[in-house]
Amino acid sequence: MEQWTWNKSMSVGNAFLDADHRKLLGMIEEVESAMRAQDAATFSRTLKTFENAVRIHFRNEELIALTIGHPFEQHKEEHQYVLNELQQMEAELIDMHGRWSESASTHYFIFLSSWASEHIREDDMLMKLELQSRPYDFKPDNLASP
Repeated sequence: MEQWTWNKSMSVGNAFLDADHRKLLGMIEEVESAMRAQDAATFSRTLKTFENAVRIHFRNEELIALTIGHPFEQHKEEHQYVLNELQQMEAELIDMHGRWSESASTHYFIFLSSWASEHIREDDMLMKLELQSRPYDFKPDNLASP
């Protein structure tokens, strides 16, 4: 879906976070494709890969926020909520052994893509002013690659 493709208006002013966001948006498309194929093994593998990338991204965001002095408690709570939702989604769909409905696939894809878009456009944009005062390629030590 084109509306979930990363574009310059989604830039938070940091090369590493922007790259993470691009990658996560692409991975959501992969998760949707695995859901639509109704292949439980592929879906599980794809979702676990996505969840791992989300965890790394969240860790990177937190490290960057702490480094630039950006308040992060509420953002961190949102991260935990999303991780919990991903785990619940995986458990629900895996229990169906690939026999989930088209509406279930659509529901979870909309959840993932809406979350990602809101996460970037609303939550992460709160750091943009602080990030723009640093070089675009600013990178704290210990930043991981998803």
